[in-house]
Amino acid sequence: MAEETLGGLRADPGLLNGAARRPARVSGPRRVLAFALSLALVIGLGALTLGRAPSQTIPQVSHQQAGLESSLPEGTRFIADVPQGSLVLSREAAPAYQGVWARGSSGNFPLIRLDGRYYRLLNNPDDISSLTGQALGTVALTTDEPALDRSGETLSSVVKAGESVYALDHMGGGAVGAMVDGRMRAFQRVAFAGLALVGGESLRDTLPGGAHALQLSGVGTVTDPGLASQLMDILISQAVFQGNQLNETGQALLIQYPNGLVLQMAVSGSSLSACGTWSCPAFFEAFRAAAQ
Repeated sequence: MAEETLGGLRADPGLLNGAARRPARVSGPRRVLAFALSLALVIGLGALTLGRAPSQTIPQVSHQQAGLESSLPEGTRFIADVPQGSLVLSREAAPAYQGVWARGSSGNFPLIRLDGRYYRLLNNPDDISSLTGQALGTVALTTDEPALDRSGETLSSVVKAGESVYALDHMGGGAVGAMVDGRMRAFQRVAFAGLALVGGESLRDTLPGGAHALQLSGVGTVTDPGLASQLMDILISQAVFQGNQLNETGQALLIQYPNGLVLQMAVSGSSLSACGTWSCPAFFEAFRAAAQ
């Protein structure tokens, strides 16, 4: 545009001498022309900016403390590296019951048996691929009636034969992972068919330490990691074994770990049940004091 508009202008000696004798002035038509060129440039740049592809925009990141409710919209992902679909603990003073144990359609809950130990499928998270460690075994049999099998082989009611069972980071013997319908899912150590502890195991062998937060339905939530760890120390050191049963109830203790996993124990009075049933009045007394 500049070449077409000013193409006839030549800086000959006369023009240069005249410019040296007179102060520079911009005539009316040329002032209008300069303004028009500037306006065209601004409009052009604006059009280029508006026409950029969406992929060039700067992404916006929402922040939330992992594992706790906030006012963020549903579907907001956590900044922390936690598995997809991790359970969010409630901040309510007396949170309603929510459990993570999956239920089955044929009377038995979805499970894995590995080395004589049983693990129950968890509803949350949706995918734990980021937490899987070494392979512990391979499912040899898929059956709807695991209680009837006496082979001792690794079996499952939901994991296909030939799939591997994996250890999970920082979960010890408390949980394992395996593929279910194309996604890596978590399974918690529980009692099944009157079988719970193996050999000289204790509660510590079935419930990992290092809890990050605790929630007892109808009572409250403890979100301070230090307090949660102290409460778990009381439970693990003072709980008294009552039997190999898994007694499901309408009250639950949810135990959240820094990796995003939440394990569950059914609660009845001063007893807790998962891999066997345990009595620990001191734990409930300390929990109520910490949750205030």
